[in-house]
Amino acid sequence: MKKVLIITDEKKSSYNQCDSLLYYLKKKVKLKIEYLRIERRLIHNLPNFAIYIYLFIGSFLKKKINKSADLIISCGRISAPYSLILKKLNKKCKILHILDPYCLRNRFDKILIPSHDFSKFSNCKNVVTFLGTFVSKRKVVKEDLDNYKELESSKNIIACLIGGDGRSSKFEVSEINSLVDKINLISERYTVVYCFSRRTSAITKRIIRNRKKLKHYCFNYSDKDPYWYLINRSSHFIVTEDSVSMTSDAVFTGKPVYMVKIKNKKNKIKSFVQNLEKRSIIRYFDGEVVNWKYEKINESERIANVIKKII
Repeated sequence: MKKVLIITDEKKSSYNQCDSLLYYLKKKVKLKIEYLRIERRLIHNLPNFAIYIYLFIGSFLKKKINKSADLIISCGRISAPYSLILKKLNKKCKILHILDPYCLRNRFDKILIPSHDFSKFSNCKNVVTFLGTFVSKRKVVKEDLDNYKELESSKNIIACLIGGDGRSSKFEVSEINSLVDKINLISERYTVVYCFSRRTSAITKRIIRNRKKLKHYCFNYSDKDPYWYLINRSSHFIVTEDSVSMTSDAVFTGKPVYMVKIKNKKNKIKSFVQNLEKRSIIRYFDGEVVNWKYEKINESERIANVIKKII
């Protein structure tokens, strides 16, 4: 049995990335898993190398979180220095970090990096790339069935997953207007459900609610959250181009995924979507809905095989 320590910050997304890998790793290796969540403190406003020095010099870590493990998987910026310090206390331990550790990259056994972010790691020999984000299968539970009874009778659900403005992208009003107008052309055979994310702006929500067909459903993230219900139950997906995570979740299903073009986006997102298009995984939405098949992407399982060899 291998002892695995999972170190994350307080973000749910960091935990989910690790959990998706563990889902498949547990099928391949017998594991004893322990979790360590780093609560944000004043020291964590410093750059990661400064946090590492602080932990290295002080006795704080040895007294409070001296944990042994065969493998440490960390995710989240502030978790990386803790992973490095525990490696010094337990030299036989292997350490993997998901995303950029922002310090001492060469000291990690492996750094797991999205392929669209690889350019700044081209000189690192310990990098393993993956497409999109890590995803694992989540089942529909009874609570979901009770919450979305109005959708249960629908055989053809089209989930419209709407992102929003952020550091990597920004919606234009004309883009949202055009999207809703095209969605309104979809055949009545389909049940259309809009699902907003945390980043969806009030303007975008208002435009969609005002322009959508009355029969089309619309859920806010702060309402009962239908996201995973839609990932499991939908027959097709329409996803705004800004969100790598929502796109990864959608293509993981193997069902048709349409992308909605966003003009103002970073090159790394453009690279990610172009990669999917070249592999005939996604298509751009023009108002029509068809079916097509592609090879399902399961990067969590593929990287779990890499980790199995390491430990």
